[in-house]
Amino acid sequence: MGLLLDVEDLRVYFHTRNGVARAVDGVSFGIGAGETLGLVGESGSGKSVTAYALLRLLPMPPGRIESGEARFDGVDLLHCTEAELRRIRGRRIAMVFQDPMTALNPYKTVGDQVAEPLRVHEGCSGAEAWARAAAMMESVGIVNAAERMRSYPHEFSGGMRQRATIAMALVMRPGLLLADEPTTALDTTVQAQLLALIVRIQREQNLSVLLITHNLGVVAGVCDRVLVMYAGRIVESASTEALFERPRHPYTQALMEAVPSVNATREVLYSIPGMPPDPLQLIEGCSFASRCTHVVERCRCQTPALLPVDGSHGRASACLRVQWGEL
Repeated sequence: MGLLLDVEDLRVYFHTRNGVARAVDGVSFGIGAGETLGLVGESGSGKSVTAYALLRLLPMPPGRIESGEARFDGVDLLHCTEAELRRIRGRRIAMVFQDPMTALNPYKTVGDQVAEPLRVHEGCSGAEAWARAAAMMESVGIVNAAERMRSYPHEFSGGMRQRATIAMALVMRPGLLLADEPTTALDTTVQAQLLALIVRIQREQNLSVLLITHNLGVVAGVCDRVLVMYAGRIVESASTEALFERPRHPYTQALMEAVPSVNATREVLYSIPGMPPDPLQLIEGCSFASRCTHVVERCRCQTPALLPVDGSHGRASACLRVQWGEL
């Protein structure tokens, strides 16, 4: 599959008065045309920082992109000029943020904000931009869109605000959508509706999607491939089917064990012991070693690389014991 986005060795560090926090530490991945790639992990694992870095939306300082390349259709997003990035950001790569209330300007109508990319990137007249924005809002399930365009964000429910941000992201028909926890804080029914909406539009427009989430149920229903992230690094990569059939990293196994199930026999929900490592501390060996039930002494002194396992180039794990055939 030809890659629409190819990220190599992305490192994003935050330089603070207490030291250097390695938020993203050597991440590489690719997204093909029309593919949905899930990026999964606990809060603080570096998922959102990865997406923000691709569009250079991080506060700098204290953030700094230390190294890496992110080639999108021949353009390195991390090193291109601001003018080149502005032509891509919002037009060919769009982003749906986690909190729609802070993503929308409270002083402008929803319609003005959905129409703005059309005016900025295509130079559309006000009437044309307004009409196309209304059609986009209608397509994402906002009833009476022509009237609701005149509403302000606080007049929308949480689910409707998120639909509006999706409309704003997709009105330019981009090639790649970065969706950062797009269903957080929404009830289950609204979550399902929004995910079905993203899947429908993706198929209609052959859209590539990077879906950032901590919800494995969302991944199972939407994604083609999955990257599991821990402490700023990718620890497992696999197709969705293969990942759920047989996770090949102890952290992924622990995440799945922690998912509540109606068939669970234990009275107490499982939780992963311990805490994620302090990003300000330089870790020797495997970053998951202190919480892993399969740890051996070698894991504490040798840092595992993300390498193919099970004889497959589409399947990789950053676990020494898996790579050595011990697990």
